[in-house]
Amino acid sequence: MDEGEEQHLPLIRHGGQLYVPATAVTTLLRGIIGDQWQEWTRTGRAQLDAETVEAVRHALRDLADRLDVGCIAQSTNYQVKGRS
Repeated sequence: MDEGEEQHLPLIRHGGQLYVPATAVTTLLRGIIGDQWQEWTRTGRAQLDAETVEAVRHALRDLADRLDVGCIAQSTNYQVKGRS
């Protein structure tokens, strides 16, 4: 994501509730601290600790990966049950 670029989360209304697609959430998690923060750290533009930035990036990527796996498992489980 470029500096100043806006990101919009698609909202889905269902049964009076608002939902965000899982793919939008995982994309957001992976992009929160992206290449831009690493560049700021590398160039000294912002006073960010490189090790902390990388630890947070890793934690958010891990969370996004776990959400993806959980959604795939849920979808697969739903499809298998739907065919039986």
